[in-house]
Amino acid sequence: MPHDDSQGISDGNSSRRDVLKTTGALGAAGAMGALAGCTGGDGGDSDGGGGDGGDGGDGGDGGATPTEGDGGDGGGSETVEISYLSAEAAENSLTPDQFEKSIGRFEEQYGNVSVNLQTASYGDIKQQISSRVSGGNPPTLAEFGSAGLELWQNGDVPDHSPFVEGSDVYPDAWGAPAEAVADFRGTYWNGAPMRHSVSNLGIRPKMYSQAGVEDPFEELSTWSGFWEATTAVAEEFPDAFAYEKTGVYNDLEDYWGEARTAWTDGADPWFEGSGEDATLKIGSEPATDGMIQHALALAQEFSSNESASRGDEEIPSLMMTDRVASFTYMTQNFTRWFQVKDDAAIGWNDGDGDVMLLPNPRVGDGSELGSLLQERGYDHASAVSDIGEGQHGGHVWGLEQAQGMFADNSQAELDAAWALNTFFHQDDQHVLEEYGETYPSIPADPELQQTLLDELGSEVPQNFSQVLSNLDEYGSQYNNTGAPWDLFGTDQIRWTDVNETISQAIAGQIQGSNLVSEVQSRVESTLEDSG
Repeated sequence: MPHDDSQGISDGNSSRRDVLKTTGALGAAGAMGALAGCTGGDGGDSDGGGGDGGDGGDGGDGGATPTEGDGGDGGGSETVEISYLSAEAAENSLTPDQFEKSIGRFEEQYGNVSVNLQTASYGDIKQQISSRVSGGNPPTLAEFGSAGLELWQNGDVPDHSPFVEGSDVYPDAWGAPAEAVADFRGTYWNGAPMRHSVSNLGIRPKMYSQAGVEDPFEELSTWSGFWEATTAVAEEFPDAFAYEKTGVYNDLEDYWGEARTAWTDGADPWFEGSGEDATLKIGSEPATDGMIQHALALAQEFSSNESASRGDEEIPSLMMTDRVASFTYMTQNFTRWFQVKDDAAIGWNDGDGDVMLLPNPRVGDGSELGSLLQERGYDHASAVSDIGEGQHGGHVWGLEQAQGMFADNSQAELDAAWALNTFFHQDDQHVLEEYGETYPSIPADPELQQTLLDELGSEVPQNFSQVLSNLDEYGSQYNNTGAPWDLFGTDQIRWTDVNETISQAIAGQIQGSNLVSEVQSRVESTLEDSG
């Protein structure tokens, strides 16, 4: 783990001008092998070897993968028209143009394919997809997220296994979180997310250094150390909130990251096993129950009365004005900080930085943390005392961005859609421009993560480089929450049974002593109903 500001950023500081100067040249940086030809069309007459032969069978050549060549014939002389519905392409004012530019390059390289880019916000896309499927007019490819699982179960989304397994690239090129999203009980039901965000601890260095912290990597490495340092911040800045919980239920992914820090080697905090063999841990495992209790105690001790309805988007402006000192929803996205302060110093910067990303603390000594909580009156957090040391870890967004194809399309259209999906994952120019500048994110394919880091070079902001360092050092401790469960009730469990219940406890609607049993009861009911 890096303990100084030399990791990823010079002197722990990077301005918006530095970053944009670096990333603005990335389009001209040599292509790693942008898709030069695809093997997905021609009525199944290619040499890809997938499907059942003849007409391309179950997925044609299964590939539409990046190859060296002249662009191929793209499925014959007639132009294949496909539609692509994306929420990422609507995320900010820059993403639509970025996607249009990349699609233009794809059309040139693939040949005889025309892509109609359609966009919708993440809040609207599920409803739009549902309406279009019901109306018999689904897109060819869409970022359907976890809602796609039900569509796949109903037959509206095809089995993606022939495409994945016939590919020259996948599944090997995916990282563990992406493959966990794409796979459900041994079947690939989507083409994986294109990118990830990763939850971590974020602090205001100016406030923590003034409260006496000198080495944040060491002093904030355990939850006990975090509590002690954050208490000092609260005393030094009585008009601020030393820690703010993003407690609205759909932003409680910070708890998902915290929960992993009580476990080791990538063990899932909520279920043992998966699918039909999944066994619920809530209510029987101190590491699981203790971190549910701990999330509530953190909010009760340090956070504002508005924390139960607080979204992560509100934090940057609060932190930059010394009203919030820390939170556990910080990601690799550096543009949101530059939007608040153009010359924001990201990193420790000798204790004078504006914001810094650290690994979520691990438990360290559960008995010590449990004693600390009991001394402060959090009797409902008794399970914390029985937690082992744990490891640093966090939540990796992925299921929310799952992308795949729809069954009500021709084979030629599906082949072209799979080629487009592969292009967005593998084309270095798109990845470098989209995730290095336009919408800072972690590419789902690990090889592209290193490519991005190499291209950004010394000016990469500390939060971005630290996320990549955490992923590399702690590996399986960073994973998606829900995808590995292989349960049809996953969304109900994640958002409603767990997050909404914790949010209600933060708001004072559920007693802390009843929180774990309430979460357990609601999850068990969902498991019984969903099968």
